[in-house]
Amino acid sequence: MRAMAKSTDTAARCKAIVKALHDGAGRGSIARLAEHLSDDFELFLPAFLPWGGIFGKARFLALLDHLPDVLDFARLDYLGMAAEGGHVGVPIEIGIAGTTSTTMIFEHWDFVDARAVRLRIAFYDPGLLVAQLANAPNCF
Repeated sequence: MRAMAKSTDTAARCKAIVKALHDGAGRGSIARLAEHLSDDFELFLPAFLPWGGIFGKARFLALLDHLPDVLDFARLDYLGMAAEGGHVGVPIEIGIAGTTSTTMIFEHWDFVDARAVRLRIAFYDPGLLVAQLANAPNCF
């Protein structure tokens, strides 16, 4: 029973960190984000994006500087959030900057000792986002 409570506590703490990371990204609070990331943090993004690939912590933090150019965090809506132990799955709908459109994203976060070690991101229907990126200056 005690192990189950510990797993529930860990899941709740990890969910709170994911929300804090989204809030920080929306406000441009990069320094606060860094404290929640492991030194060996890895980000996995689909290859169809101009910034697609696998990146470490420094590149992820640099990428965050430009995300508000393409994603409108003021229009971020959690469609759900599930966590078990150090794993958090988050489907979100987020605005595409400069448009009235949104896109759906699924994030899978992995945590060790309350620090993010991995983030994998998948897009449900990236067509509108990719079209907007084609018209945006290359900031990535």
